[in-house]
Amino acid sequence: MDYINLYIIFLKKFLKPKRPVKIVFDSSNGTTGIILRKLFQGSNVNGQMSVVFLNDKPDGNFPAHGPNPLLKGATRQLEKEVMKLRRWDGAPTAKRVGADLGIIFDGDGDRVFFVDNLGRWIDANEIGYILMQNFKPPYVVGAVSSWRLKNIRSCDDLNISRTGHYFFKKLMRKKMANLGVEHSGHYYFKDFFYCDAGIFAAIVVLNFVSQLRGSLSDWLDELPGYYRSGEINFSAKGGPASGWEEKMMKRIEKKYKKDAKKILKMDGLTMEFQNSAEFWFNLRPSNTEDLLRLNMEATNEEVLKEKLRELKKILKN
Repeated sequence: MDYINLYIIFLKKFLKPKRPVKIVFDSSNGTTGIILRKLFQGSNVNGQMSVVFLNDKPDGNFPAHGPNPLLKGATRQLEKEVMKLRRWDGAPTAKRVGADLGIIFDGDGDRVFFVDNLGRWIDANEIGYILMQNFKPPYVVGAVSSWRLKNIRSCDDLNISRTGHYFFKKLMRKKMANLGVEHSGHYYFKDFFYCDAGIFAAIVVLNFVSQLRGSLSDWLDELPGYYRSGEINFSAKGGPASGWEEKMMKRIEKKYKKDAKKILKMDGLTMEFQNSAEFWFNLRPSNTEDLLRLNMEATNEEVLKEKLRELKKILKN
């Protein structure tokens, strides 16, 4: 049985660009390069697409960069290729024209990340919002994504799941959800057997970009503004048996409880606030390492900096 070709036939049913687009794929020397080459070469969509492949040959030594796109420097090559001078558009202003979108996968292809036409990293929540343009509710989202997605989309049908594919798949089936969004770059689809699929997510996003009248960067800039800390990790003190993570979450909950508008303990500790500006944070133990992970977002940059300093001081003591 030729499973690769069966998979490609399945994927092609969803590949429907509306206008010519230029896409850069970085497979991180993992498994997706095999599929992407076959999916786009000799395809009847070639007239609508210009595709550049980076690091598409599987190599367990990962010579270009590591297999985790979240690590520092992993997207540098992709960003440069997206911004690379392709041609002059002939206009008197002589604008430079690069790629419409950059897409990078982790080693096994279940996670996918994106940069826009200006080479800017796109947060997973923004990608979740793009995917929501193509799938009707209900949705399943992680605790880290819930505040931002509610902030930019007026939708009450967001079901919050614990981190991890087991919990996402279980809740999606229970709610008959069409889409699941996890901030770690996993996107789950009812149309993909409730599983997370990097290439499938990439196809939906590139279809969306092909429908835009302007650039992806312009569209993203129109979303409600907010500021994010990114994920910050704190090493557990005393080792895994010390219970430091639980003690620290209880300490922080006690300190901020009286001011919190909402407290959620679905996946670690999530607290939302409405003071001079809206802000929230999620603090959760890592499932795989002796770490406590902090994510914070706010509608005001100064509020983010102030509250982040407070939390860091507590977590480092």
